[in-house]
Amino acid sequence: MPHRIYFITEAEFTDPLQHYGDVEFVLDFEDAAQVLRLWRNPHLGRSSREGAVLSIAAKNSVAIENILQKIMNTYLTPEEEERLVNELKLLRFIGDHVLPDVLERVNRNELQTLEDILKYIQDLLRELKYEGTVDLQQLADKLNQLKDIVDIEITDAFGRKKRISRESVMDLLGKILGRYLLKQISVAPIDEIQKRPRGTIRLKETYKSAILGSQTIPPTSVKQEDIVRVKKDRRSLVYLIVDMSQSMRKTVFEGKMSRLDGALLTSLSLYYYFKLINRRKRKRHDMFKLAVVPIRKNTAVVDDDKKMEHLLLSAEAKGKTYMVQAVQAAIEHAKKQHLDKDIDVQFTIVTDGMPNVPSLPFNYRKSDALTRYFSEIQTKTKPETIECLVQLNAIFTSLKKDRSRKWNISYFLMGTETLRNKELYIHTKQMLKGITRPILIDPAQIKRLGEQILKESILYA
Repeated sequence: MPHRIYFITEAEFTDPLQHYGDVEFVLDFEDAAQVLRLWRNPHLGRSSREGAVLSIAAKNSVAIENILQKIMNTYLTPEEEERLVNELKLLRFIGDHVLPDVLERVNRNELQTLEDILKYIQDLLRELKYEGTVDLQQLADKLNQLKDIVDIEITDAFGRKKRISRESVMDLLGKILGRYLLKQISVAPIDEIQKRPRGTIRLKETYKSAILGSQTIPPTSVKQEDIVRVKKDRRSLVYLIVDMSQSMRKTVFEGKMSRLDGALLTSLSLYYYFKLINRRKRKRHDMFKLAVVPIRKNTAVVDDDKKMEHLLLSAEAKGKTYMVQAVQAAIEHAKKQHLDKDIDVQFTIVTDGMPNVPSLPFNYRKSDALTRYFSEIQTKTKPETIECLVQLNAIFTSLKKDRSRKWNISYFLMGTETLRNKELYIHTKQMLKGITRPILIDPAQIKRLGEQILKESILYA
């Protein structure tokens, strides 16, 4: 029904952004990975070609109405009025002649992709004979907006469908995954009293808990579950240092989600999780600030929305593992942020291998014990990787001794339980000796990586 395209308004054609924050719209992790892939590769979003045309039609119709209202109700100079009239002719030409024809051919399945649509429009412009003052070059520029539209149709866990535009994808995925992570963690805000395995005992609250448990005053006994500990309320800079080397291309599920896809979605979910936490705390300063540091050549710290969007769109799993350089970049960034001793720094490293590009020059003091360990064992590990492990140990040891602030380090290794008997795990454990312990995460459980990072390395630090 292409004849109806001219009469579409914003009221009849709902904006894809209108309900993007609806918490009832639930995406599984694998579905979120599919949306991420469609977003990263516009050529995959072909099922939405009709939606792309309708989106332009809706905006075109609203623009016509706005110009009419301005011409009729606003004082205009002759030059401004002429410009608006020409713009009006241009928009009407699009609505009356171009878009209806395009939509009809899309409905007939004659135009399969956005590339097909653009080529057809260009051919149509060459064939059409239009008498008037419309600038056909300006018209062609207007229609080329199709290149920027990636209107993705997605389906949630309950079968509900919606289309989302390119600019809304990061926000939609981030908020859905961030809320999901918040729900999964299910802990009280960090600045409140919590029952924890570690921390200073809060005697008054422990006494109250024991009274409730034993139903007597004074309590007959204080059980382990009655002990209440308090977590200090300190601001934190959180650095998620994520491997993006070639090995991260490996697929995790039958749906062909790669380890890189999982790592990117985890980064996005944590990014929005901390935004939600900061809003809930309602403090003058954000309690948490998350930055993502990709482990790749010429790495850079991703610490705002624009950089995050660029990372999600451009990230590739390729090359060697520049882990030492990524950690050094995070340290430099952290030292430039704040000098306040009350601000902790949390480094969380996620990798599926070992570093293999040493940093030169290197100014940290290396461990004689670790150097001796590698010299005394028989190993297939390459010399450059051993040098990287020695360098990382030197850096982490230096941070541990730094009294200017508290540095926390967590190290996640992607692999199954069989990895514990391999050199990758054994050498990593030796490198982290006296600093932290490597945490094994099964790639098949990568959808729980964000939750595990929070529980293992941030909430219980």
